[in-house]
Amino acid sequence: MARAEAGLRGVLDAIIVRHAGPQALATVRERPSAQANFIGITYVIEARDEAQIAALFAELKQCRAVLLVI
Repeated sequence: MARAEAGLRGVLDAIIVRHAGPQALATVRERPSAQANFIGITYVIEARDEAQIAALFAELKQCRAVLLVI
């Protein structure tokens, strides 16, 4: 879940590609909130190990627009 900001998708796509590869972009789903202030973005990846997931979550959490990483 993130604040709907211009350029957000590009930033998140770059983070996902760094950690999971470009194939993860084929599975992206976006769901805007009712007033379009927020957006839920879902990526489905094939995880290699716990370290990969931890690094991905850490980088996503550093993105100022990101409010929640699940």
